[in-house]
Amino acid sequence: MNRMKDAVNAQLRDQQAGFRKNRSCKDQIATLRIIVEQSIEWNS
Repeated sequence: MNRMKDAVNAQLRDQQAGFRKNRSCKDQIATLRIIVEQSIEWNS
């Protein structure tokens, strides 16, 4: 199983969201929130 995880992690980009070792989901959520807020401002 660990060999499979290592192979998958090697293929994923650094920007790939998800539950991965040493990756924070908080940053991904904050980025999405900013994008949504800005798109609402630009469309109004």
